[in-house]
Formats: sequence, C-alpha cells, structure tokens
Amino acid sequence: MAFKKSLGFILSYDYLKPSFCHDLLPILENSSFTHVFVPELWGHDAFTQVTSMVNKSSDIIFGTGIVNLFSRTPATLAQTAASIFEISEGRFILGLGLSGPIVVKNWHGLSYYDPSPLQRSREYLEILRLIFSGERVNYSGGIYQLKNFRLKNFRTPLDIQIFLAALGPKNIELAGELADGWFPIWVPISEISTLLSILAQGKKKRNPILSQEFVTSPFIITCASQSVKAKTLVKKHLAYYVGGMGTFYNNFMKRLGFSNEADKIMNAWKVGNRELAAQQVSDSMLEQIAIIGKPEEVRDRYLQLYQNDINLPVAMLPYNCPPDFAIDTIGALAYLF
Repeated sequence: MAFKKSLGFILSYDYLKPSFCHDLLPILENSSFTHVFVPELWGHDAFTQVTSMVNKSSDIIFGTGIVNLFSRTPATLAQTAASIFEISEGRFILGLGLSGPIVVKNWHGLSYYDPSPLQRSREYLEILRLIFSGERVNYSGGIYQLKNFRLKNFRTPLDIQIFLAALGPKNIELAGELADGWFPIWVPISEISTLLSILAQGKKKRNPILSQEFVTSPFIITCASQSVKAKTLVKKHLAYYVGGMGTFYNNFMKRLGFSNEADKIMNAWKVGNRELAAQQVSDSMLEQIAIIGKPEEVRDRYLQLYQNDINLPVAMLPYNCPPDFAIDTIGALAYLF
C-alpha cells in the first residue's frame, strides 16, 4: 500500500447525514483524496459506517479514525478488521487509540488508568500482529492472556495496516515501534519535527519483519471559508475537547504552549458557559492547529504540510459543519496533486 503524497478526509454519520456522506464519496474518489477515515464517538459505530461506504467506492482506502482500545477485545477487533479487509479487497486501515478518561469511564464503564493505558496499547498491538499472522496465538501479558486459538477462515497472513493515535511521548514512541502509521491530532506544524524525533526512537526498536514504510497522518480541523461562522464552528470544536473532555486534552494543549487558553476554556466550561469557552480559543491556537480561510490559502497550507515529513494529512470538518462548507473544503483540496 503506497503512501507517497496521499490525502485523507474524515467522514462520519455523526457529523453529516449518511446520504450526504455517500453523495460525497464519488467527489472524493475523483480527486486528490486517497483515503477516508471514519471516527467513532458514542453514536454510529465506525465499522458499520466503513462497511457501508466501502461498498459505494472502488478506489478509496478506508480506515477507522479512530476506534478505542477499551470497548472491544483484541480478538473481536481483529475479527472485525479482517472481515472488512476481505470485503474491501485490502482497502482498509485499522486506526486505533486510547480515547479519553471521561469516555472510557462514563460510557464504557471501564477504568482508563488501571491498568496502564500505555500497557493496553502495547498489548493490543502485539496481539493484533499475532492474530493477523495466522499463527496460533499464545500470549501472556499484564492485561490479556490468550491461548491456542488462531484466526479462522481467512487467507493469512493479513497485511492490515495499523495506525495508532498518540499524544504522549511514550505512546508516540510505541507507535514508531509497533504501528504502521501515527495519527497526531491538533499538533502545530511547528511541533511536528520534535514529535517525529520521539517517533524515531520507537522506530529504532522496530521488528525488522514489520514494514519500514511509516505514515505520519495528522488530523487537521479544516474549513475553506473566511466566514465568521466557520471560525466560530472551529473554536467550538476545540473548546469542546479542551474544556469538556476533562483534563486529558486540556493538558495536551498546555504541553503545546497554550496554557493560558486551556485554563480559560476549562474555567468557562466548568460554569456551563460554552459560548465563552469557545471565545477563549485564541487566534494563535487557530492559526497553529486549524486551517481556515480562502480555498487557495487552505490549498497552500496543505501543500506546505508535505514539506514537513507528513505524507498523509487528513482534513477534518468542524462539528455541525453545514453541507456547503463541506463541499467548499473538498473543492479547495480536490486537485492538490
């Protein structure tokens, strides 16, 4: 699976109507877009969406972007991924991540920190590699114990690419060691080189039997519009995560140098003032984390990404994005290369 100069787009029934998502597929397919990633929140599950959309496309590579590592066992996840890989004739990437403490605890009813999230990521990836190999899986970890089963009724080994979403240094390093790609989210381009050096430390530990081709695939909130509404939607999107998802993303923003904004967003959110929280997202945050503006400006910003060791940027529309913004954003990037 080649990843030179590729371009991704986020599609979700939770963001846009299913019929509209399907209408966008032929537009995406006949353009520079090569990949579609489907997130999973607490609405439509990602795998059902991918299966539905993959049947309406012949060339696009689909992926989960992302599914969490708590709500399914590694074996269930492997069976599902193998099934979609088969149905799509290989046009499938398994995108995984830890999600956040609030979702894991309050929606899935599980502990986020005990056992260690990093240990969970490692064991999941190690087990998935074993299952996809087609060999009998005998695995003894701190979380999972698997004995003497193998994946049934698939032609193995399965060359399913695994991408890992990672924010913390240790998890980024793990992505370099065990995954095929890394999903950074909301990372300023100025920080990419620093984080890629952490990723490189993980690559040094990489098993030689794994592909040495590695994909850096940042999710970037994007809107090809100069309107106040577009800017407001992006601010609300960021404020929801920084203020409404506990300390997880809030601390991440602080590590990126936005401590003042992160505190103000959180304080406004705590008193129930979401509008004020969104207003605390500074222009500096928007400039560094999101891409908003005229179509030609959006296009130029994306072309610059490829000069920063990024080979598969993924455009993510802001929540509650109207259809015309979606069309305009796709149009701005449709003939990028």
